Amino acid sequence: MIHVLEITGPRQARAWFAFDREDLLRTLETLVTRAAEHCVYWDDSEALAAFEGGDPRIAGASGWWARRALYNQLVALEVLADDC
Repeated sequence: MIHVLEITGPRQARAWFAFDREDLLRTLETLVTRAAEHCVYWDDSEALAAFEGGDPRIAGASGWWARRALYNQLVALEVLADDC
């Protein structure tokens, strides 16, 4: 599963997934008109590493909203347990 974090502005982010490369390309083609940065994580481990601070684009206090969107996606897909 491919995880995508779409950052549209400060404090504005959403996460979604694609089943494979073709699904990702189809979805991105429909989003081309949006002004957004897309962070693509090619598998669960890359997405988990990014959430845990491994991606400098979403690290630190300024990336909290983006990490939260990614967290919610990982929990919804049962990649990460919601122990809170």
